[in-house]
Amino acid sequence: MFALTSVLVTPIKPVFAYRIFVGKKKHDLRKLTSKTPQVRAGDRVVLYVTGTIKAFMGEYTVGGVITGKPDYIIRVLSETLRSGVSEEDFSYIKGSELALAIEVLNPIVYKVPIAMKEVLRIFPDYNPPIGIQKLSAHEPVVTLIFDKARSLSVKH
Repeated sequence: MFALTSVLVTPIKPVFAYRIFVGKKKHDLRKLTSKTPQVRAGDRVVLYVTGTIKAFMGEYTVGGVITGKPDYIIRVLSETLRSGVSEEDFSYIKGSELALAIEVLNPIVYKVPIAMKEVLRIFPDYNPPIGIQKLSAHEPVVTLIFDKARSLSVKH
């Protein structure tokens, strides 16, 4: 049997999203809580850019995942050449019990960003992510919106 990849939706500040999309940021740092779904290599992460943007702007594929106390994550990534993670990133996970460093592979910027207000117009009960939100690959918001945005954006 094989494991299906998950579709994860996560909020991200505009500055960090930009760094991921231009290829500078190779690891996405996240606080780990009891509600955080499991993140595995091969999973698809859709980025909801917060702040004044409030739109789904792209996605990436999960490479490796490092889990541990923030000091451990900071030490490992500090020793990794070109991790693209700065002190600004590290300050986000400091103070949390556990953290994740998600390796970013194959970032895709959607040709047309999907504004949250448009998603809510079609799916009024959809809640924007606060942390990492796990969705079924068959949920309508995934198949009708995220998959469509991806197919229009990927060069064939």
